[in-house]
Amino acid sequence: MRPKFVKSAIAALLFFSLSVYFTYYFQATLRYLGLSPSSYFALFISSPFNMSTEGNLLYNLYLPAVLIFSVGFYLKNFNRSFQKKCGLRWIFTFSIAASYVKSWLSSLYYIGYADYGISLGTSIITLSFLAAFVISLEVYVEHKEKYEHLYGRFMFAVIASLIAVVAVLALSSFFLRTNSYVVHLIGLTAFMVMFILYYERSNIRRFWLDGEMALLSVKRREKAAQLPSR
Repeated sequence: MRPKFVKSAIAALLFFSLSVYFTYYFQATLRYLGLSPSSYFALFISSPFNMSTEGNLLYNLYLPAVLIFSVGFYLKNFNRSFQKKCGLRWIFTFSIAASYVKSWLSSLYYIGYADYGISLGTSIITLSFLAAFVISLEVYVEHKEKYEHLYGRFMFAVIASLIAVVAVLALSSFFLRTNSYVVHLIGLTAFMVMFILYYERSNIRRFWLDGEMALLSVKRREKAAQLPSR
């Protein structure tokens, strides 16, 4: 069977094109439309792909594009088990969504610092793909069937912890306004929350149904206990 790489190439090309457009041509488009390129809306919309504050094309454009292609190619051809639960399309979507979450929180984090405080750049998309790749390696863990019964509870604990981390980071942003690592942690954590909720959707649905069945069983027993004995 021939390796499949078309979708991976499209994803990498899409990232490359959006990054180039929003960094070098988006402002000209806004001026042509009579809109302000320095408005909050313009900066926020362009933020996941705008490299104007980063300046290193190798680390912020070329290598991330190669990473996106490589992860997509790897999942499509060598890790079908992972892709059945979360494919390249969803990883890309969640990484962009997480970058917007980062941009929104950074506008609170850096408020009054510069340009509405919105954090620009492709770093969250890059970190998200790295995180997805690392998580995908769990399929190769030896004897993992011994631990599969723990996955559900473990993932719920992870989700709860990540949500708590987001809340803590959001609060700490008002006291640590110039530390970019906090913004990156917010973006990566936002990606992990969305990713895990989707990746573990079957376990979440099963957990929810099991809880409803248990509650129904309790109600039936209580109702039976209230019935008068003959």
